[in-house]
Amino acid sequence: MKFRKRAFLVALVLLGAAFAGQLVLRAFLSNRTLLSPDALLAISFGGEALAFLLIGFFVSFLARGFGAREMGLAALLLAIAAFIALRQLKPPSFSYDRFFASTEELILWAALTGAGAWLLGMWGASAGVLLGAAGTPDLRFGYEAGIARTHLRLNRRTALTLIALGLVPPGLLFAAGVLASLRYRRGAETSALGVIVAAGAVVAALLLVARWVQARAALARLQPGQRRKRPATVVMTAISIAGVAVGVWALTVVLSVMSGFEADLKHKILGTNSHAYLLKFSNDFSEWKSVLPKVAAVPGVTGVSPFILNEVILSHGQTVTGAELKGIDPATAGTVSELPRQVIAGDLKWVASPQDIPTSVVEPRSEASKQLEGPEYQQYLEDTLKRRQQHPEEEKNKLDPQALKALPGVCIGKEMSHQIRAWVGDVISVLTPLGEMTPTGPVPRSRPFRVACILYSGMYEYDSKFVYIHLPEAQKFFRMGDNIMGLELKFNDVDAARAEGRRVVSALGGFPYRTKDWAELNRNLFSALKLEKLAMAIILTFIVLVACFNILSTLIMLVLEKTKEISILKSMGARDASVMKIFVLEGLTIGAIGTAMGLLLGFASCSFIERYGLQLDPDVYYISNLPVNADVGQFCAVALISVALSYLATLYPATKASRLSPVDGLRED
Repeated sequence: MKFRKRAFLVALVLLGAAFAGQLVLRAFLSNRTLLSPDALLAISFGGEALAFLLIGFFVSFLARGFGAREMGLAALLLAIAAFIALRQLKPPSFSYDRFFASTEELILWAALTGAGAWLLGMWGASAGVLLGAAGTPDLRFGYEAGIARTHLRLNRRTALTLIALGLVPPGLLFAAGVLASLRYRRGAETSALGVIVAAGAVVAALLLVARWVQARAALARLQPGQRRKRPATVVMTAISIAGVAVGVWALTVVLSVMSGFEADLKHKILGTNSHAYLLKFSNDFSEWKSVLPKVAAVPGVTGVSPFILNEVILSHGQTVTGAELKGIDPATAGTVSELPRQVIAGDLKWVASPQDIPTSVVEPRSEASKQLEGPEYQQYLEDTLKRRQQHPEEEKNKLDPQALKALPGVCIGKEMSHQIRAWVGDVISVLTPLGEMTPTGPVPRSRPFRVACILYSGMYEYDSKFVYIHLPEAQKFFRMGDNIMGLELKFNDVDAARAEGRRVVSALGGFPYRTKDWAELNRNLFSALKLEKLAMAIILTFIVLVACFNILSTLIMLVLEKTKEISILKSMGARDASVMKIFVLEGLTIGAIGTAMGLLLGFASCSFIERYGLQLDPDVYYISNLPVNADVGQFCAVALISVALSYLATLYPATKASRLSPVDGLRED
């Protein structure tokens, strides 16, 4: 009893220290580093989870076993202490309608902390028991690995079969992607090495099919009594491997596609917008010219540009649409965004020098034409450019050439030009409700502008809503004098934009300055994507979990089939930990083989999607092609989850086998 009490006290102290360390680590990283909130959560909770695993492993040696009661009681007291500590610290709420966490949230947080401590502790304790915590520690696995290999029939022929089945289907998917890339000329570029690998995969598939046909023909020539039956455990092992492979395959492909959506949206949002806005709590930002060099001198800031942003109404002929009018400085806009590189016709510099806008028809840039090939782009040119070519006198009849050159320039998006049927050189009217006050009420203010360039960001929402004019023209149009709305900022590390923004505000003395980073400006979009990605990951992980139940049933069948052999091993002196190692290694082998096959299939599927270039409706999905981002980190995380679940599936049958009495196994003989 004294020994158990010592294990409980050690577990309680260490669990409390791990929880306190997580809080201290999170506060330290938040104050001393520029890590994003997601990175802070991942590091702090990941460190706490690792600590719980190590604590369970250490306590198992003190308790001479799993120590489930000691760890359970210590985890319960930890949950109570966590609730009291969190109530004093008042952490922020997970809900947007309140600042501090409610009592219900604190109870849930504390309960999850206690449950996580016990479950992870038991996980770590299982590793301790496996290594001989109940007796003399034994780190050797060679003998047990040999027996496990014999049980699973992993001979040279089986290994070659598994390698062929693991490489040929992904190779065929990769070959299909290469063929699609060569045929349709879209998606990722294909190298000579890729063509060679694809051809090798096709040849290997043909050889494998020929070998299978040959084996089936030889089997058909045998008499029914001559055919060798496969043991049920071999069939169950094959089903378990296939189940894990399919689960990992689905999980990697879905996560890669979701990550592709997130990365593509992030790239296009940051291509049109800056990393952060520097604003003031008041509307007076007339000192921006003196603030700009101070901001540019802050370490980590790579670009600064002034801007004005207001909602307006655009009209061309009988077509009217709403828009976001942004006043920019073309000389510095390229340092905070990709606007100069998004021009498909005209020139962004013509916004500042509208007299350079030619009166003749401006053809699209050749590189832009390559990027926008397809029937939709041809229809777009029919509605805009060719109308301008066939009726060049439309604008000339309204204004004389000198008045036409005196008009200020404006840049519009491709979808905007399609909506109002305007091209470079056309005159459009911009109307703002912020007009003059008259005795009859406010009168909207309107002014003609001349289209200087057409932009294409690839994101429908931006190409159909944003228009750009020169900053002095925006100040004049909105009657702002020398005032602006704020400064656009670009940083070295886009993921640390919030921390970098705080550094900029500190350099300016704090209030009344404030910043809004790109994640805050697009919080709803990225929060929805992140939540959807998490939900899909959790749902698809259940596929791997179901496959792990196949591993569980396979190992249970092996235990029942090998009861006599287990009894003989134990009667010869084999320890419980040694028997447990055999079945844990068998389950891990099944899980590892299935995981490797699933990862290869996932990588090949991502390659196929990227090379084939699946088309999407940009009006619905914001983007024109199905994006994919095969992140190595995500693949490693999926592999770790799959192997961990496979390990958990081995614990029950391995423990049952280790506790089997030699007398029970030999009684029937």
